[in-house]
Amino acid sequence: MPVIAKLSNPPEPGRPRRRRRLRTIQTLPTLLTLGNLLCGLAAIHFCMSAVADAGTGRPVFEKETLNSPFIESVLPSFLSISGFMIVVGMLFDMADGRLARFARRTSNFGGQLDSLADMATFGIAPAVLMITLLTRLPETDLVGLPSRAVWGVAAIYACCAAMRLARFNVEHSGSGSGAHASFHGLPSPGAAFAVASLVILHELPVYGALLLANLLPYVLLGCALLMVSNVRYVHVGTTYLRGRRPFKQFATIVIVLGIFLWQPVPTLATAACAYVLSGPAGAIARRLRQHPAQASAAPDAGQASHQAPSSSEKTG
Repeated sequence: MPVIAKLSNPPEPGRPRRRRRLRTIQTLPTLLTLGNLLCGLAAIHFCMSAVADAGTGRPVFEKETLNSPFIESVLPSFLSISGFMIVVGMLFDMADGRLARFARRTSNFGGQLDSLADMATFGIAPAVLMITLLTRLPETDLVGLPSRAVWGVAAIYACCAAMRLARFNVEHSGSGSGAHASFHGLPSPGAAFAVASLVILHELPVYGALLLANLLPYVLLGCALLMVSNVRYVHVGTTYLRGRRPFKQFATIVIVLGIFLWQPVPTLATAACAYVLSGPAGAIARRLRQHPAQASAAPDAGQASHQAPSSSEKTG
């Protein structure tokens, strides 16, 4: 007798399927998330402006960007403005989640919209930024990295960012608060922050531009692999800026803020790279702490197993 598999239950005639409709959304968190998305669009736009401006033949530091001497002293090129837009997008991303948790109005719609905005600002824009920077330079300045490899590194970064965001949505789909003390894998805003800060530092004329340009693809590739890894990273806002903190930690934050006001761009680049390296450094430190504990526990276990038969013989 043949077995007939019932694949699905077709809807009865005259009874249409019910569809879930989104009736209300939170206005201010959604606007902040859209601000993050627009920052990603602006970053890509300024990359296109840098490509168009490269055909004029003038040096990078002699080109006018926003016609403001103060802004051009910190952001002297379109690429540095593009990197700054990614940093502003990161601030929007921090603000929308914090505001939604403060109002206790987190929703699935907000989480999905946040991931889409993050993909544009922290997944696509840093990859385009790196491609624009390296293709603007002469090929003789790049050490052992052809143009096809540059595009490949950017593609790997974009794919890893998409997988990182999708994994985060799956792992935290059932959590209601949205506040986390740590992350599994490098967060995409942290990876984009590292790339953007190095590009801004590269565009300043007082630092080693050629060295930073050759290091940037490897930084991008390292960030891509760390995003899809299981390396644990702390949540900076929850761990260091929330609740009561020890006096030494508060004094450290004040000192860092003072250094930031003195040298903002190098401070941002140093902080971003330190955060990227903190994950592997913490994993290595935890493994080194486990080895002495296992080594000291092994002789105790051997001694206990050796003494166990003698005690049984006495009782016997």
